[in-house]
Amino acid sequence: MSATAASRARALARTFASRTASASQRPNLDVPGVYEIRTRIIQPSRLDDYIDVTTRAKAETTRLNPGFLAAFVDDIGGNANAVTEVSRYDDYDARDRAMRAAREDAAWRARDEATRAMTTSETTDIFLEARIATEAAGLPVNDFVRRAEAESTTTTPRGDGVFEWRRYQLELGYNPIPKLQELIARGLPSKLATDREKKAELVWMGFSDVGKLNQFVELWRYDSAQAHIETRVAAREATEWRTAVNDIAPMVQMFDTRMMRPIGASRVR
Repeated sequence: MSATAASRARALARTFASRTASASQRPNLDVPGVYEIRTRIIQPSRLDDYIDVTTRAKAETTRLNPGFLAAFVDDIGGNANAVTEVSRYDDYDARDRAMRAAREDAAWRARDEATRAMTTSETTDIFLEARIATEAAGLPVNDFVRRAEAESTTTTPRGDGVFEWRRYQLELGYNPIPKLQELIARGLPSKLATDREKKAELVWMGFSDVGKLNQFVELWRYDSAQAHIETRVAAREATEWRTAVNDIAPMVQMFDTRMMRPIGASRVR
């Protein structure tokens, strides 16, 4: 990256951070909401620029879009230039309102123009929280949002974690997603019980509502990539979990997993 390009990126970020706009309404955590998963592929030579611009704009991004939760860059198992962003809205109308408010904000448009120049492609999908599965792990609905809010306001932030994104593509039909949730709910407590040192934290589970359908994803946090491996090995001792996985396997057409790290803009670390 040239010195001129770096200077321009920093100037745009400062411009965005210095502007003000009407804040969006705070999320209503009593409703399940919808989660938008946005994936951007960044030009390899511009990834540091992208992270710099979005990091400097973090406070303004959160104010304009209080539902913005996290942003990760792939580390292992995916595209090393992919940035995955997660935002939550009360419903589709709330998302539309937030998008309109952002487009009307001059600073947001400047930031958007800067990041689009660094982006080679972009996809977006809507997911719903897999509440049957997450509640089996003891997570209340929208715990992902509460986590982001808590981490954003703490005076003693913890270090960045390593996040695992596990994605299943299930067979067609109405039944696979409900059945998968029931099976996970049945086996997940035994899996969690094998993690005696609490190295793994379940952040969220969801299934697609718009986009490639019958997708199911899990998001886990670890202090290190090695901790992720150790908890996977320990989970093999869980009989109920092994049984659930065996019952899930025939429904799965594709399964992949990748390790991600939070970038500076991410509220969840």
